[in-house]
Amino acid sequence: MSPAPGFVAPVRRALLGMAAATAAAVLATGCQPAVGGGPPEPGPVSTATAAATPGPSSTPISGPTAGSAPSVTPVPPISPAPSARPTIGGTAGPGTGASTAPTGPSAPPGRPSVTGVPAPGAPAGPTTVPVTPGRIQPGVVRTGPATHYGADGGGNCMFDPLTDPAMPVVAMNETDYETARACGAYIEVTGPGGTTVVKVTDRCPECGPGHLDLSQQAFARIAGGTPGLVDVSWRLVSPADIGPVQFRIKEGSSAYWLAIQVRNHRNPVVALEVQVNGAWTALPREMWNYFVAPQGLGPGPFTVRVTDIYGERLVETVKLAPAAVQTTGSQFVRH
Repeated sequence: MSPAPGFVAPVRRALLGMAAATAAAVLATGCQPAVGGGPPEPGPVSTATAAATPGPSSTPISGPTAGSAPSVTPVPPISPAPSARPTIGGTAGPGTGASTAPTGPSAPPGRPSVTGVPAPGAPAGPTTVPVTPGRIQPGVVRTGPATHYGADGGGNCMFDPLTDPAMPVVAMNETDYETARACGAYIEVTGPGGTTVVKVTDRCPECGPGHLDLSQQAFARIAGGTPGLVDVSWRLVSPADIGPVQFRIKEGSSAYWLAIQVRNHRNPVVALEVQVNGAWTALPREMWNYFVAPQGLGPGPFTVRVTDIYGERLVETVKLAPAAVQTTGSQFVRH
């Protein structure tokens, strides 16, 4: 759905102007995601035109647990890849674009193969990640503006483009995106024309807290014929019948650099851990929605544990099979 001819809301004009200026600065400084090499070089983290505000203080919440690994400080994240979501002036939304994450390095010449043990320098020791509320919390209704753009299901979350173009999706604002924690979450959006459920597949760096940049199909369902921009309320939901959880190992992964993505999860995923030497080791999550072991964890297969926002944990075996989607037999409980 496109806005009425000549319609440009003042708010969107300001957003587009700032985003365009930021995009020009990015081109001038050459701050682009690395492609074909190792993890991204340290540099600017975000192309947001407004600084993201921190979420609520992190306090553990209750939920089911599995295992008995002691709790220590999680592995600190490495520098995130910058967003590649450009702003396109004159469209109904702030813009679209898919982020390109780096591929992993190949094994150094002469480096011996690793069998059954992590690669030298890999994270080791028992670590667990406490379940913290985050910004998007169950049972909390949020409000904000909604716009739309030509979403196809791809974007900063690094999911595949939709096979069903009519499926409603959304790019989450920079603050509520929360370093990809919002990726894959299902959000119920209510506007002046109705209610629909959308899946978070992208990030909107130029959008302020509470702002949703919807796919055109989703916007048409909630806008009631209003073009361009409407006020909405939205909340987290836990959908039924979406099939089992999936994993994807990123292209370029090897025994020496590993990136794992969780897909098709009913509830937001807050942590991914891999069993290393009998202990759970947390992997940091990148802005492009993969959990990364910068120095690898050996040739696999890997015993992986994922935790959702409610504290439920699923344990699965994942093979080192780059680019392949691995389907499990489990799914998080519906709430």
